[in-house]
Amino acid sequence: MARRRSGGVVAGFVFVLLLAGGWWLFREPLARLMGRGEPVVTRVSPEAAAQAEAKLARLTGSGETVRLNEVEFTSLLRYRLRDRIPGDLVAPAVAFRGDTLRLMARVPSDRIPSLPELGAARAFLPDTADVDIIGHLRPLQPGRAAYEVRRITFAGIPIPDRLYPQALHSMGRRDEAGLAPTAYPLPLPDGVGGATVEGGELVLTP
Repeated sequence: MARRRSGGVVAGFVFVLLLAGGWWLFREPLARLMGRGEPVVTRVSPEAAAQAEAKLARLTGSGETVRLNEVEFTSLLRYRLRDRIPGDLVAPAVAFRGDTLRLMARVPSDRIPSLPELGAARAFLPDTADVDIIGHLRPLQPGRAAYEVRRITFAGIPIPDRLYPQALHSMGRRDEAGLAPTAYPLPLPDGVGGATVEGGELVLTP
């Protein structure tokens, strides 16, 4: 009897594994059957950028509000909207958490403001260093948004908030009427009227 119960446990475990494997192998067609129109995209690629563009086409064509995940939007930045972001940012990537937008990239080290915290370490920095910016996306005017910065880290070193305007200026920010000194204006893709981050996704509206 014990052997029979043991065999039943093993068979049940194998069955669960087969179900899990089947879900993984057929996750994309199943997603389509369940009404989630696009296949699952898990890596930054031209294909993910094309999928994001297809969503934007629905927005501009039928006025549909669309949502982009961080893989889709990172792909869009790298492969379709490179001319919309500061030229000094290399390999930009984004992450969404709740209503927070995190921007990561590499920038020339000479763009890093003079900081006592760096001290002699500045001489040993590579030609480019990592920048990590956390903030929130706010409406600015139709077709544009403002990225309000809450934290900046250069080369792993937190930048004091009193230097945020200087750091943003070094990345190409220009003063505008009504724009906070710690906000960076961003042009939205053609046909997009507004953009916010909600529930870990970028929400785009006509």
